Amino acid sequence: MPRLPQGRKQARLVRRRFPLTQETPAESAARRSKTYWLIARLVLDRPDAAFLAELGSILPHPADAAAQAALGDVTALEALEIDYTRLFAGLTARHGAPAPFESVALESRLMGDSTMAVEAAYREAGFEPPVPEAGPSDHLGAELRFLSLACYREMEAWQADDSAAAAAWIARERRFLDEHLLVWVPGHCERLAQAAETPFYRAIVPLIAQTCQTDRNEIALLLEQTAA
Repeated sequence: MPRLPQGRKQARLVRRRFPLTQETPAESAARRSKTYWLIARLVLDRPDAAFLAELGSILPHPADAAAQAALGDVTALEALEIDYTRLFAGLTARHGAPAPFESVALESRLMGDSTMAVEAAYREAGFEPPVPEAGPSDHLGAELRFLSLACYREMEAWQADDSAAAAAWIARERRFLDEHLLVWVPGHCERLAQAAETPFYRAIVPLIAQTCQTDRNEIALLLEQTAA
């Protein structure tokens, strides 16, 4: 992930702060970018010991406890790897959970109209598909990674004191949530949570949909505050 600034105050940094959080818009965008990057990793990265150790101090309870419990337990770690494959590897429903693609969720097929619409959104933002190794561009991890990158570009615009560019990125983020992630991810995550066989993924999966909905609410508040 691109290196995010650690509280550095540049001369042109937008200094307006949100009343409730005392964050600048740039700091808010950086935090949201990091959150989406982490959630995307939960979908894209296999749960090896190093990743679980990293997650243990970040995730909320009970996901943090489940991550710590698997550390040092070879059997538990193997169970996580099997569960990850079932949930996110795109196996057939007979062998695992629903495949993590928007077109499968909405159209019951790969590479459908949803895939084309997602690719168009990437192109409009100036991005190539963010995770080509995941398969079709509407993979859940790719869509989450896209929003991380969009929030990062929003942060850069705020730092450059370019409020018009920042507003354009916020509009893209809102549109992508409304037209894509929030259309299919809540239902998909419900099905994943029902299919999960380990405490870790039963705790993790709901965080994906919660993150998207929380960010959509935050974007609405952000737009109100920046317009005031």
